[in-house]
Amino acid sequence: AVVSTQSRGIGSSGINAEYGGNGDRTIKLILLDPRSQLNRETESVLGPDQWTWLDEELRSDPTTFTILGTGLPLLTERTYLDKWLLYPLERERLLAMVSRRPNTVIISGDSHFGEMQCANSTLGPLFELQSSGMTHNCLDLVPVMLCNYYIKYVSECSGCIAEPFVNLNFGTITVLWSGNPRVVLEVHGKDGVAIHYVVDLDLDPSLNHCPPKHEVAHQLVWQLTAISLVTLVLILLFYILSYVVVSVFARIVMLIRDKDHAE
Repeated sequence: AVVSTQSRGIGSSGINAEYGGNGDRTIKLILLDPRSQLNRETESVLGPDQWTWLDEELRSDPTTFTILGTGLPLLTERTYLDKWLLYPLERERLLAMVSRRPNTVIISGDSHFGEMQCANSTLGPLFELQSSGMTHNCLDLVPVMLCNYYIKYVSECSGCIAEPFVNLNFGTITVLWSGNPRVVLEVHGKDGVAIHYVVDLDLDPSLNHCPPKHEVAHQLVWQLTAISLVTLVLILLFYILSYVVVSVFARIVMLIRDKDHAE
């Protein structure tokens, strides 16, 4: 594979970069800056200069494989994440631009867990490999049971094709050029590969669709467990509150009796 720096932008419009090459075995890497120009009031993410630059890069000479990196998850619908879906017009614009370039994979993070999502487009499936972090994850904030339960069974993920991985992780992309070109997308944990999927780059886009959605197993068990835990916590709080109220009432009664005896 041939990879060389083609263009880079650093200035008032943010920091972005594109790496590409020439030949039959080429990879184009486009890195977006969705932070420096982010305006939540106007729901603008990239800014006009970066949109123009991105449009030119996606219209440039085709490559065997294209990677688009963005700090904000693109395909996810999960409610609690900072994501492109919070800026729907910008998201639709980006999806429309990316969908016209075949064999494109999205890489993203800032979610504190790893997962794989897919959405169908006119040029075949659009995959997103999401991984983070190597030092922090949701287990730093809440117990492992609640973290697993919320991410896997409560937070909506209509495009997930693999079970999310909530432990510390990092993602890798491996391109296999021998035979039919393939791309291996993986999320790794401390014990090895946690998520694994292979994308065939030679398939006819019209015959190539997203794999079946990952079906959540044992969801009822998790729900019953969560309900039971919440119920136990509420009962415990009720008993604690009752004890406090009775103790305060008893103390008041004793004070009144002591005052009466003193008189």
